[in-house]
Amino acid sequence: MKIRTKDLALISIYAALYAALVVVLGGFSYGPVQVRIADSMLAAVPLLGLAGVLGHTLEVFVANIFSPLGPIDLLNTVPSFAMSFVVYYVYKRTRNDYTVIGTCLAYSAILGVTVGSMLSYVLSLPLLPTIAYVAIGNVIASVLIGWSLFKVLKKIGVFRRWFPERDNRTYEAPN
Repeated sequence: MKIRTKDLALISIYAALYAALVVVLGGFSYGPVQVRIADSMLAAVPLLGLAGVLGHTLEVFVANIFSPLGPIDLLNTVPSFAMSFVVYYVYKRTRNDYTVIGTCLAYSAILGVTVGSMLSYVLSLPLLPTIAYVAIGNVIASVLIGWSLFKVLKKIGVFRRWFPERDNRTYEAPN
């Protein structure tokens, strides 16, 4: 991926918006029962391309700096990167809008396990309920809210206007 000034700006804006949402909505963003509203932005990653993957990764890292759990929460940047790449890549290969739902569900499951396990370990909480609470909160944000965000952004073609030189097939409805 050749990173241009536009891509750097997009990565920075995406990361800053996510981090701001997490910090402002801190009570909802951290802990065993969390609905990190900023995770709804994950569903926009397929429309943003690799810049979206990098923005999502940076945003999770920056937002987790403010975590009340301390540096251990920064470890969740790794599964967030891997799964945001999966969300992007599967959509890119299939051009099927519904893969966004499936990959966001997978993201929620993986983060439910990684974040839930970390919370269980650090806060001495029961493992399975903590995993379930985190996964459910992530489904609410990344699937229920995120799917709507994806559909609206795709329909209005906002990224097509900003990045007309990109492969427009990314933004077209599947045949």
